[in-house]
Amino acid sequence: MKELVYPAVLYKDDEKGTNTGWYTIQIQELDIVKEGETVVDAYIRAKEDLCAMVDCAIKYNCELEAPRDFEEVYKANKKNIVLLVDALA
Repeated sequence: MKELVYPAVLYKDDEKGTNTGWYTIQIQELDIVKEGETVVDAYIRAKEDLCAMVDCAIKYNCELEAPRDFEEVYKANKKNIVLLVDALA
């Protein structure tokens, strides 16, 4: 098995300056965007989608876009948190 690791950008939605928004996480290469009330909720939802995409790619013999370099994503998103999300292929 091979582990696929994608950088994901995490940010807190701040609706109308109240700072009561949810967290949003995005894996840009695969167009995955998920939300959660907590960082953990958002991360788990993104990981579930990534795992599902990997499973489908294997089942239907499709290629997924390669992950971008972590440093590249970090430099482009310095005001947000950049995490790594993994899935087994």
